[in-house]
Amino acid sequence: MTFSAIETSRHQGAPVTLYLFAYSETASFAYTDAEQAIQHDGITYEPIPIMRDSVTSSGTLDRSALAVRMPRDVELSELFRVYPPAQVVTLIIRQGHLSDTPEPEFLVVWSGRVLSVGREGEECVVSCEPVSSSLRRPGLRRHYQLGCPHVLYGPQCQANKPASSVTATVASLSGAAITLNAGWNGEFPAARFTEGVVEWVNDAGGTERRKILSVAGNTLRLGGLLRDLEAGETITARLGCNHQMSDCAELFANIHNFGGCPWVPTTNPIGFRNNYY
Repeated sequence: MTFSAIETSRHQGAPVTLYLFAYSETASFAYTDAEQAIQHDGITYEPIPIMRDSVTSSGTLDRSALAVRMPRDVELSELFRVYPPAQVVTLIIRQGHLSDTPEPEFLVVWSGRVLSVGREGEECVVSCEPVSSSLRRPGLRRHYQLGCPHVLYGPQCQANKPASSVTATVASLSGAAITLNAGWNGEFPAARFTEGVVEWVNDAGGTERRKILSVAGNTLRLGGLLRDLEAGETITARLGCNHQMSDCAELFANIHNFGGCPWVPTTNPIGFRNNYY
């Protein structure tokens, strides 16, 4: 029997909901409100007490947020403890019927991303927004400015990331600072890594990224707590950029992609200024 036939019937339905929280290509958390584990698309959905708000389709984005409630000790809540994950956590909600035989059909009823995870008593409350909410975000406008507006190593910048990176070993950690092995910076001056980024592989197989706030010798102060990183592990440090022509040309040899306007006149041509002396 098809999903639609069971869905419109009076007594034949046995509805269950599947929740797939994807953190990266290799890490995900799959839960279901059924009484037993469910296999779908090669993923095992573990049964836990979980519920969600009703999905609204009012045609506006004002009330499009969705809250999912589950026990506070689930693995997903640990991902957001103290410091948020470095990558976007997406959510796909599917709904089907166990009475749909021989193979239940689970259709997507909602998709979006996780905004935050809070705790209320013994519950973990996951706040989500749908994919359609991205329509509310205005696109970034290009400004007439001296500095380059491009994101470093982004699609407009196109700086050579491998050539601007070094691999180092973590000697010790303290709070949000890491100390690397001597000579970690290779042929680059250590100070050039300020405003750059440090990357490493977390326990789930994803990539953790932290901004380099300052460099003092072999110690790097990062913009966030260090998740799944221990002494002796390997990290990748990438050069920073001051978004001026100097770094673009001398450090990255990428001046043809410089996005700033270095010859903006600094004197107002219609101001109170005598043009004759």
